[in-house]
Amino acid sequence: MDTPVTLSVIVPVYSVETGFLQECFESILNQTFRDFELIIVNDGASADLTDYIDSYDYRNANVTIIRQENKGVANARNTGLKACRGKYVTFVDADDTIESKCFEETVGFAEKNSLQVLMFGTYIVYGDRKKTFSPYLTDIDHFNESKKEELILKCMVGILPFYECPPASRDASGSAWAKLYRRDFLTENNLYYTDGLKRAEDMEYNLRVFDKASNIGFLCSNYYNYRQIADSATHIYRDGGLSVFTDTLAYIRSFITDSGKSELYEQVYYMRCMFFYLESMDMDYLNPNNPKPFKVRIRELAKAAEGEPYREAFDNLRGDHLTFARRIPLFLIRHGLFATLALFYSVYRKMNNG
Repeated sequence: MDTPVTLSVIVPVYSVETGFLQECFESILNQTFRDFELIIVNDGASADLTDYIDSYDYRNANVTIIRQENKGVANARNTGLKACRGKYVTFVDADDTIESKCFEETVGFAEKNSLQVLMFGTYIVYGDRKKTFSPYLTDIDHFNESKKEELILKCMVGILPFYECPPASRDASGSAWAKLYRRDFLTENNLYYTDGLKRAEDMEYNLRVFDKASNIGFLCSNYYNYRQIADSATHIYRDGGLSVFTDTLAYIRSFITDSGKSELYEQVYYMRCMFFYLESMDMDYLNPNNPKPFKVRIRELAKAAEGEPYREAFDNLRGDHLTFARRIPLFLIRHGLFATLALFYSVYRKMNNG
């Protein structure tokens, strides 16, 4: 009979620099809290990376390595969920790290407050520079129903103007990382990742998790280091990349319909449609690695705006929850000014990154 542990740590691995993976492993092995198991899901990694994982010195830690053909991060996380034995579960991406007291203090907070889901703060890491990323500004022992609804909306769309009052911040809450889940809560509610989703799969997953949970909390300490890498799965160019966002949107639409959510959720869904469209414009249509001539990209961008669910979103999205800077893209789309939209968004991106 397997001996239970307090925490299961799931790390999917597909393509990552070995230096980053080493930092990830060491940050887990060096935790002050020791009652955990590390589950590494080798999701079709290269032979060299597989050898590195298999020969790594885990220093007698409780480690399980599962090898499978490449099926994507959603499937790999599910593989880890089905194999783990912990009272709690957390996910760490293979190119990220965690602070040494992450497990000790997050498990302690979750235990103290009998939480099914605990969120905690993050650092976004740009080389040697760190930026705080935290969806809330203070500890929250328990989300009441009103705050839970705000959290679900915040998960759906990220940055919304009506979250500009304490304890909320303007940072999003739908990531796989910086979360601790009660495993029995997940299994009893059949909460697994939707297999096959390639972008925003974690946001879609957490929508369902937050909706089912009755006891959610937040610990306002930054324990997770989310590394920004230009060629990571979040940033790579895909021909027809908007389609993978469209797949996710279909599940979000089903979530709203099946849950009987209010008209406000419809508006937030339309906002997410627009943001996915703009994100794909930035990541795919305007990506420097896109080999197509600029005029062809603009024609494709215009055609994509006529497809569903984007046409419905652009026709029905109101501006009352949009900042002025985000009303501009909506105006340009509605008037068919896609070359101007591309110029505006590239300037906006540079200013925002700066």
